[in-house]
Formats: sequence, structure tokens, C-alpha cells
Amino acid sequence: MTLVTDQSETPGDPAAGDHFSNGPEQETTWAVGALERTRGMMRLEVQLLFVLVFLYLVFSAIEPDIFLSVRTVENLARQAGVLLVASVGQMLVLVVGGFDISVGATAGFASTALALLVDDLGLYGAVTAALALGALVGSVNGLVIAYLGVNPFVATLAMLTFLTGLSNELSSGASVPITDRGVSAFGADEWGPLPGTMGVGLVVVFIAYLLLNRVRAGLYIYAIGGGRETARLSGISVARYEVLAYAMCGLFAATAGVMLASRVTLGQASLGAGLELESIAAAVIGGAAIGGGVGRLLGAAMGVGILTVLTSGLEIVGVSEFARQMVTGVVLVVAVAFNQRRRIGEWAIFKWAKSLLRGSGARLSGS
Repeated sequence: MTLVTDQSETPGDPAAGDHFSNGPEQETTWAVGALERTRGMMRLEVQLLFVLVFLYLVFSAIEPDIFLSVRTVENLARQAGVLLVASVGQMLVLVVGGFDISVGATAGFASTALALLVDDLGLYGAVTAALALGALVGSVNGLVIAYLGVNPFVATLAMLTFLTGLSNELSSGASVPITDRGVSAFGADEWGPLPGTMGVGLVVVFIAYLLLNRVRAGLYIYAIGGGRETARLSGISVARYEVLAYAMCGLFAATAGVMLASRVTLGQASLGAGLELESIAAAVIGGAAIGGGVGRLLGAAMGVGILTVLTSGLEIVGVSEFARQMVTGVVLVVAVAFNQRRRIGEWAIFKWAKSLLRGSGARLSGS
């Protein structure tokens, strides 16, 4: 069985000439359905850039003294770094056809583990352990979903509940201070001209880029999201690479938790609260498809920028936290709707209306 690729894809895209074999005489690339849905992604990213610039100009016009200051730009970059790391992980599981709502709880658990272990293992030992625990959490999610067939929403919701309880049990429901001030290097300090969180974020983006564009695992992840059955028939171990995607998501969620802990020098179960919705929203704004097969790192980064500028701008102009949460929910729904519209080429409500009108016309003709 051979799946034909569109050779017009850009060189950096996984579809650009990469292939993998299914036997001595068979070669295949990722699923045709995924290729079809990636058309126009670069155009989308240009549109997202315009939206990002427009939002920044609007808030700059409303509060020029605050929003145009160097300090505000630095704070925006610092906030965006944490969300970027979580969103890259979320994009991976969206591409493979799932999603992870335990991202925030994993971040909180990692921060708690870091705070509890730093005195015994030292800073770098504790950070390594926290990241390993995050990858373990993601792997468990992937195993439950891929091998037991549990719905991603149910599996990751159960993990969210479990991790919240475990973190509070380990910390006795309190915040745990981090005594080693060297932790500030993972987010609070500057990395040259960049805030530390943005520096970590760029490292994570580079790792994800290598995974998705330079090794076959990335092709397999896209292929599975584009068509699970087609990928399976092509010889791909679907479950194995689905687990890999969730493990990477857990690893990056734990990285976000370490970054948050670095900023506030403490570990807390609720430290990553809300990160799951924000990461999904940012990835979907950036073009990742609910259902799998589509997603690009540049789009996810644009989504992070838009969401960060929007929520921070609303905070600066005096909008309450609860209203900002409402806006995030609305933005997510709108992003999904536009994403769906771009994929099917027509609003679903218009298709329903046309179908209804055709049915009415047929009945009138019959009478």
C-alpha cells in the first residue's frame, strides 16, 4: 500500500520528501488526509501575525504609558514562555488525535515534587526527578488511552483528579518553599537579553521541532492523527507513538511547572491551575485540529502570543480575572469554529440551512 505525498510542501514540513518503509518494496508517508488539512497553514500563520499585531496596537492605544513600556514587554515574554512550553506539549497530543486536560495538575505536581526533593537530591537532581515524573504521568495517560481504549477526556480528567489529590497529600495541602535560590535560573532569571522562561520555551520548541521534522517519530505522530487505521495498515505501531506524544506532553507540562516554581520559589498543587485550557486554546488558535493530523509549532507560538497579549491587555485595562476566564473560553470556541470552517470550507450552520432548504424544496416539488 502506498500513500502519495504532495511534493509542493515546504522543506521544513514533515511532508517534504520524508518517507518511511513498510516492507522491502513499499514506501509511505503520513496519511493523505493529514496532508489535505495542512494546506493553507502558512497563510493562517500570516493571518495570526496580523491579529497579534492588531491586538498589541489596540491595547497600546488604550494604555500607551503601560503597554508600550519595556517592563510590560518583558512581562509579556515571561508569561508567554510558560504557556508556550505547555502549548507545545498540548499540540503534540492534539496532532495525534487526543488532548490532555491534566497539564495544569502535572505542572503543579512537578512543582511540588521539586520543592519536596530539592533538600535531599540537590537542585539539579530535584529538577531531573520532577521532569521524569512529568514524563511518567504522560506515559501513564498514553498507556491508558492507547492500550485500554479509554477516552482521552476521561483518562486525563482522572489523572488531573489523582495528581491534585496526590500533590496536596504530599504537601499537607500547603505551599512548599524552595530553599535553593539557584532555582531562579529556570525562569526567574534572565538568559542574556531574554527572560528565563522564554529561553526555556525556545529550547522546548527546538526539541519539538526536531521530533516533528527530523525524526520518523514525528511523521508517525502526524500519520496517526491523519488516519489511525491507515497508519496501522501502513505498519506503524499506533499505540507506541501515541504513548510517546502523551509522554512528551507530560514532560513539557512538568517543565512548565518547574518554570512556575522558579518564579515564585515554591511548589503548590494549584500552581498550574488553568494551564490546561489555556494550552488547548493557544494550540487551537494556532491551527491545531481537534481530531488530529494538523498542527505546526509556528502556529502554536502565534496562538500563545495572541492569548498572552489578549489576557494581559484585559488585565491592564482593568478587566477582572473572572471576566478574563470567560474571554478565554469564548476565544477557544471561536478558534475551534474557525478551525472547523477552514477544514470543511463552509460553516456547519450554513450546510444545515442549505440541506433544510433543499429538503423543503423537494417536498414542495413532490406536492
